[in-house]
Amino acid sequence: MVSQASAASTRRNMAGIIQAPRRMPVASAVEQYMRVPKGAGNSVKWDPSVAPYVLEPMNCLASREYDAVVFVGPARTGKTIGLIDGWVVYNIICDPSDMLIVQMTEEKAREHSKKRLSRTFRMSPDVAERLSPRRNDNNVHDMTFLAGNYLKIGWPSINIMSSSDYKCVALTDYDRFPEDIDGEGDAFTLASKRTTTFMSSGMTLVESSPGRDIRNTKWRRTSPHEAPPTTGILSLYNRGDRRRWYWPCPHCGEYFQPSMESMTGYRDEADPVKASEAAHVECPHCHQAIAAHQKRELNQCGIWLREGQSIDRDGVITGEARRSRIASFWMEGPAAAYQTWAQLVYKLLTAEMEFEATGSEETLKAVINTDWGLPYLPRAASEQRRSDELMARIEDYGKRRVPPKVRFLMAAVDVQGGKNRRFVVQVVGYGENGERWTIDRYNIKQSMRCDENGESLQVHPGAFPEDWDLLLTDVLQKTYALADGSGKRMPVLAMAVDSGGEDGVTDNAYKFWRRCRQDGVHKRVYLVKGDSTRRQKSVTKTYPNNTERSDRRADARGDVPVYLLQTDIFKDQLSNAMARDVPGAGFIHFPNWLGEWFFDELTYEERGADGKWRKPGKGNNEAMDLFCYIHAIAFLRGYERISWDKPPAWAESQEINPNIFNEDTAREAVVVTTNKKKSKPQDKSPAAPSSLSGSSWLNGGGSGGGGWL
Repeated sequence: MVSQASAASTRRNMAGIIQAPRRMPVASAVEQYMRVPKGAGNSVKWDPSVAPYVLEPMNCLASREYDAVVFVGPARTGKTIGLIDGWVVYNIICDPSDMLIVQMTEEKAREHSKKRLSRTFRMSPDVAERLSPRRNDNNVHDMTFLAGNYLKIGWPSINIMSSSDYKCVALTDYDRFPEDIDGEGDAFTLASKRTTTFMSSGMTLVESSPGRDIRNTKWRRTSPHEAPPTTGILSLYNRGDRRRWYWPCPHCGEYFQPSMESMTGYRDEADPVKASEAAHVECPHCHQAIAAHQKRELNQCGIWLREGQSIDRDGVITGEARRSRIASFWMEGPAAAYQTWAQLVYKLLTAEMEFEATGSEETLKAVINTDWGLPYLPRAASEQRRSDELMARIEDYGKRRVPPKVRFLMAAVDVQGGKNRRFVVQVVGYGENGERWTIDRYNIKQSMRCDENGESLQVHPGAFPEDWDLLLTDVLQKTYALADGSGKRMPVLAMAVDSGGEDGVTDNAYKFWRRCRQDGVHKRVYLVKGDSTRRQKSVTKTYPNNTERSDRRADARGDVPVYLLQTDIFKDQLSNAMARDVPGAGFIHFPNWLGEWFFDELTYEERGADGKWRKPGKGNNEAMDLFCYIHAIAFLRGYERISWDKPPAWAESQEINPNIFNEDTAREAVVVTTNKKKSKPQDKSPAAPSSLSGSSWLNGGGSGGGGWL
């Protein structure tokens, strides 16, 4: 028989049913009313001193200043007890309202309801007396209370997360949710829509340890509290006010984050048990060791700081805090209340040993995510060459000056479309045996076209063929002063131009080459493009012809040579060259005036297990592409076959190189004369696609004579 509330019981409970919400902090209410079950029918009062870092996030749940609270942290931090179960208790007693809890699966929802919530309700007298006595009102997934408020425990499905309105929604273990809920969007967006009816009093809570992959493995932190670019909870954290947990050093008093970087003392011991026992936290300010037994005391003294805030040793907070409608919190494993440092380090070391033995990263990833509270960076990505390693090699050989060992210069142009349309130009100087110097890097953004006010208009490589003429005046005809101060200058001998891009670029590239042919400089201009077909040869010369195809926009008539590059091969070669750390054969030099952005571009791409180079995100990689274009045309012209005992005239040393001239000398043309045999005249008629392993220079290549100009 269904149990129903009697009139007498209703009269007795009427005062509690119709009472106004109790205005008190969430943490204070949980401390007063909630008991935590310990098994075998035992329970204890919730102790705020065990995990004090959850107090501020808990109190934010009742603030109308925020629409959502996001908490990122490792397992065993007490976040589920305080933030989820505690918030439920608060909403039952202090602010009766409908609430939805979403677990990652139906099984987990059932487990959370029966093992945690039901026991908590039964052990907490103030909650138990508010449960509806009607059997039909309460089951595993639905609970109703005397005040009429309703609690739903569900899982990520569109049936649960749509249609109904809830004042409070909690998402637990968020990063284990599907990224797309039944094709309707992410869980946070769907959950937030359920609370919009309640306006500023609606609240969405999200808690989880990180579990999503880092989307851009080349990311670098630009602010102290920023999280790597991922989907999931760290993405929500970045949208919030970005609060991090700080400890005061017991030695110097300065505040610091208890993070993985601050944990030390365990790398010098081979035995993981002994190493874990030696682990300790080191203050980054005074470098004094902090023992494990001090963790609880430091947590009680800890403080959350928002992005933009700083704190001195006296506890005075300064700085303009980041503002957001999302209160977001992120703490790491060393501060976790329910896990010792020895356990934390032991799991890390054994997971690393398993990776070294098997090559499997699953265990290591789980430890980094759930125990340390950090997003995981795959080992393959972390082993890629970093930009700071190349920056450490910078040299002072003058800004846009040609060092003494450079024999000739070559340039490459990358065509960029979109809103920031431009020509990206890079100039590289070649010495003996593959040694290279980065000479110049710049953008061509403004065209010779003007608006009605006489202001120069932005270049548009796809729409205006005349904009390409800038590549002649601003690239091919450019010269660079020698670093020896002699007043002599060295010209750019050849130029590679990317012929692909947005609509109109390819057609205008062909038109540009035809104008170069009319001007007689076409043998110094190479149109290049990445080859979509894998071939044995590094470079394949083609003459595109689409006169019989109406679906192609580019005007290709079989008269313009285009060189298809096996870019993966050239990038492998470039990567190996960058790995050289001793000047000489194959070494690449970098000037000190190039910014960090250049080295980020140079190292942005990653090599996959299949041998292909890919961009991990939407970052820039122009520096790497341009290096490859330049080396491709050097390869085409026989650079790798040069005998440096008897180099061709254009590759002679600066003292006798005929292409070097005095800047005060009027220079219309430089003609290199030599006693070497002239090469045979080339057939100018269009030919079928042919693979090239090398060719001659303008008037004869590595074995022939003559020059470029």
